Amino acid sequence: MTLDDDTTAAIEAAVLAVPGVAELYRARPTLGDVLGSAVDSAKRLAAHTPGPRVVLDEDVLRVVIGTDGSLPAPATARAAHLAAWEAAAARGVALARVDVRIARVG
Repeated sequence: MTLDDDTTAAIEAAVLAVPGVAELYRARPTLGDVLGSAVDSAKRLAAHTPGPRVVLDEDVLRVVIGTDGSLPAPATARAAHLAAWEAAAARGVALARVDVRIARVG
């Protein structure tokens, strides 16, 4: 399963709207999706378009955030998880889980 550009943008916007989220970093796919990701990246580079910052690996959405330190990082990650889950569900994307990693605190 893949995300279309509108769904990706909606999920990214929902996560960035979460209080305490300062940045959304480019998530990396698992090894099984690396080849397809490399091809997609090459296409995006040729077209000069930025790649998505959230990645869908089969039915797992991967999100990497940076926090601003205004709220505890675990609470911010839980809120980002819920925002991503709800944005995906609103677009009809069925997920098994959402993995949120914190790349930077404060």
